[in-house]
Amino acid sequence: MPVTGLPFPQNIYATWQALEKEVSAKDRNHHCMILQDKGKKAVLSVVKTLDLSHCLFYIPVRPYWLWLQSAEQQRITELVTVIFAYLHQVVDIPFYAENGSFMDYQYDTLEQWISEAEDERMSDDEDGEWRRQQEDTLYELRRAGGHIMPVIKNPDWLLKMEQVVTDYRHRDSHQQEWEVLAIGFLQLYQQYPKRSLPDSIHPDLVYPDEEERIRVEEYTSFYWSDHDCFEHELMEMINCSFQERPVMDEPTAIYYFDNMPETERTDFDFENRLFDLIERLRDLLNAYDHEERPSPLECR
Repeated sequence: MPVTGLPFPQNIYATWQALEKEVSAKDRNHHCMILQDKGKKAVLSVVKTLDLSHCLFYIPVRPYWLWLQSAEQQRITELVTVIFAYLHQVVDIPFYAENGSFMDYQYDTLEQWISEAEDERMSDDEDGEWRRQQEDTLYELRRAGGHIMPVIKNPDWLLKMEQVVTDYRHRDSHQQEWEVLAIGFLQLYQQYPKRSLPDSIHPDLVYPDEEERIRVEEYTSFYWSDHDCFEHELMEMINCSFQERPVMDEPTAIYYFDNMPETERTDFDFENRLFDLIERLRDLLNAYDHEERPSPLECR
């Protein structure tokens, strides 16, 4: 504790400044604060943030949409459905077809661009074919979104999650990647049955005065595809939007120093496991993202 020689309350402020400097020097993702909540009036605390380094956790749905239309793909469809239902209903990952969502806005913007280009009436046949492909993609993703969203919002899938994962494990053991992934999601749900990602986001603690921030519902989302005709335009739009924002809302863990902290405490167990599972799910779905109906046995 630094000796300030200052009277109260200046001595408290000067002491906190010195401690904050030391804590930040140890780790830039640690913030020393004096916090107040419902049970505490003023407690010296350390807020830790999980450094995501501006990562994007986007989940493509086009392979699932194609499986959904094939009776031959019923088991993989059900498996992905319970995973999607858990991520949407419990973890609170937004779906691109939800009005007002960040990804819905991106697709609306793309649709406006196409409409403006249509008004220009380009005569080039190649440009016209490309524009028709874009229009068809927008029509398909809107139609798919309207069908998928009610399915993954149905709470019955959460009640059946364990049974669906168990059945898939016994019948499709040759698909080990999907089996291991589904078990990982099921275990996370069983250990944290009510935990959502926004639960650990506290924008009022870290840089509370910064209004331009990347919010959790913007860097996590279901979206249409990473292999369609909009893949470059969509990511460019999102990257340009995020580059203008200096702060990202990342998961936080709070240590209150009114008592000694728990020595066996594990920070961000839920978040680290969740993000790892989402990335593995994304990579698997991307591997099956074909224009035709992809079989789980036909990974490109």
